[in-house]
Amino acid sequence: MKLTLLMILLSLTALTSGCAKISGDSYCDITSPLFFESERTIDWLIENDRGLLSDIMVSNETFERVCDTDL
Repeated sequence: MKLTLLMILLSLTALTSGCAKISGDSYCDITSPLFFESERTIDWLIENDRGLLSDIMVSNETFERVCDTDL
């Protein structure tokens, strides 16, 4: 039993040690807007996943407002 717990702990440590660390500390340092390559992508999202399209638009608008940029 102790060996199993030790192996689980070691596995979790190994998995989490590879996570990237964020060097910046502001919202604008860790995020970026998402752009679509074509109008077909937007049309597909409108027909199949309006929720995702809405989330992407909100994220892009938040980035533009918070980071004071023109997209």
